[in-house]
Amino acid sequence: MQTGAFMKSLVSIPEGRIFNTFFTPDNIRLIESLGDVVWHSGDTKMSESELIEKIGDCDAYIALWGSPALTERVLEAAPRLRLMTVLGSTVAPFVSDAMWDRGIRVISGFEWYAESTAEGAISYMLSALRQIPFYSERLKREGVWSTPEDYTDGLLYKTVGIVGYGGVGKHLARMLSPWNVKLKVCDIKDIPAEEKQRYKIEQCGMDELFSSCDVISINLPYTQNTHHIINEELISRAKRGALIVNTARGAVIDEAALVKHLQAKDIRAALDVFEKEPIEPDNPILTLDNALLTPHQAGVTTNLRAILTRELLLESADFIDSGLPLKNEITREYARGMSKK
Repeated sequence: MQTGAFMKSLVSIPEGRIFNTFFTPDNIRLIESLGDVVWHSGDTKMSESELIEKIGDCDAYIALWGSPALTERVLEAAPRLRLMTVLGSTVAPFVSDAMWDRGIRVISGFEWYAESTAEGAISYMLSALRQIPFYSERLKREGVWSTPEDYTDGLLYKTVGIVGYGGVGKHLARMLSPWNVKLKVCDIKDIPAEEKQRYKIEQCGMDELFSSCDVISINLPYTQNTHHIINEELISRAKRGALIVNTARGAVIDEAALVKHLQAKDIRAALDVFEKEPIEPDNPILTLDNALLTPHQAGVTTNLRAILTRELLLESADFIDSGLPLKNEITREYARGMSKK
């Protein structure tokens, strides 16, 4: 806990419902107790010009979705800036080489988002396998209790593939342990032996993962290298009836290829993200009964926003005022692998 009240921060988040979920009355009181605050007034996104006008002698820049990046032009107007605090997960849209070169540090809510997304992925797996939305809607709309043809599936003892062993993938491996699943993980880096043993992970290539797993969870950041990395060839290798869960970014999967195999009833899907968002009303995926769809909600749940904001504000003040180490720092190297949007 920081002991002084010296930090001056700029909050670039526009007023409105999203702002209120992060900056609850308690968090507003907290940040104002930690030092001076420059607020972005108005309900539209802050422009770079507005940021330049307001950032002046601020020590910390607090950003969220749509906030301006710390470009060289902005930095010229911010001689005292030492820290950027991103209340979202990825920092890629906000950083710049000029910022890193000047030694400005970055923290974000990445860990909260990663853990919550892993929770979301499991909830989608269970909902899709057990067909919870279908049976709920049928009961409410048609009054049908059950039929001899009803079929439910489950997660217990399945072979589950995790594509990408970053923040979300690691939490997912841990959370899946109680279901006694067989875990197969594909990642470009070698997984530490201790973690393989702890979670009973078999590391394998993408082809083997798709051809052998009952459930496949996509947890890759969206970068130039991961665009459509889940392509027609891979999807065609999937076991018949396999469930593909995507809580990462839509364009990691070739959506046209995915739709083709869903229409053929080769596979099932639980999708939280799409190539174009919001999803277009004529997208054929909206008509498929073997696709569970949600509107990009797998990330941090609304109730966690105030919690992570409080923790990151305190961490910011500890660093600025007392020089304490950063616990949620994102390095330049790590930021390179984060989703750009």
